[in-house]
Amino acid sequence: MRVELARWAFTPFGVFGELSVGGFSCFTVERPWLDNEPFRSCIPAGEYRLVRGFYHRGGYPAFEVRDVPGRSLIKIHAGNTMDDVVGCIAPGMGLGWLDGKWAVIRSRLALTTFMDVLPDSEASLVISTRLPTGD
Repeated sequence: MRVELARWAFTPFGVFGELSVGGFSCFTVERPWLDNEPFRSCIPAGEYRLVRGFYHRGGYPAFEVRDVPGRSLIKIHAGNTMDDVVGCIAPGMGLGWLDGKWAVIRSRLALTTFMDVLPDSEASLVISTRLPTGD
């Protein structure tokens, strides 16, 4: 199965995008681009493997993004702001404002739904940039 992440906002509050698979879509937040620096940067655009696993820090199932050059342990896990992810991706059902920062909201619901919609143990993740056209 193919999962797509289209990034559309690169801001001081994080990188925001839309994650979609099948008929499901949600918003995402990641850390800003810092030359793919581990634990500080979003990952480069490209195609990667998603492998179902476990987010030990949170104690729940999550997908891991594999085959990112120079990186490991990148998870799709619950979180609201870029401060909640360390090189990972946090999904949310909406966008909002939390503790003075732009955020995704209802993250656990988005993650649970994403995990249910993607029952396979492996999938591909395609990350791209989709900037507004101004039309």
